[in-house]
Amino acid sequence: MKQLIKTAALIFTTTLMAQAGEAPQPFSEPLITYTSEKDATGDIKAVYEEIKNAYGIVPEPIKAFSHNPKLLRNKWESYKLAGENTNFSPKMTAMMRLLVAEKNDCEFCVGFNKGMLINVFKLPIDEINALQKDPTNAKLEAKQKEMLLFMLKSANNPHSVTKKD
Repeated sequence: MKQLIKTAALIFTTTLMAQAGEAPQPFSEPLITYTSEKDATGDIKAVYEEIKNAYGIVPEPIKAFSHNPKLLRNKWESYKLAGENTNFSPKMTAMMRLLVAEKNDCEFCVGFNKGMLINVFKLPIDEINALQKDPTNAKLEAKQKEMLLFMLKSANNPHSVTKKD
């Protein structure tokens, strides 16, 4: 898993935008100020180093939590814990993150996860486009596909989730 995460960090540098082959666009100015890696001290610096060891980079969205060192630490610990869940394949979770990020218009997350699907899981771009158009097109084992669709329903329309789901 650690190698997969490191590979994902390398992917980030080559596949930032949602469409393969597009030139990366600069990020807009953040609305929340955060601690840069160069200015980090104490636990913020320690967490940044752990993240960098795992991902190869400290993603900008994670830096947004640095305004509260305890929140940053908590968020990082939750990411590590989620990575230990063997019930969900890394491919399925990348698909889920891509689709939720797309709905929430997070260019960074869309590009990062699309790059992971292309470069780590070797999904062809037409398969990813089909997934984005209709998540029922996900090429996953039946149980993983069910979980993907359930998680999307929960994220996109939480009040529609029933006990039957």
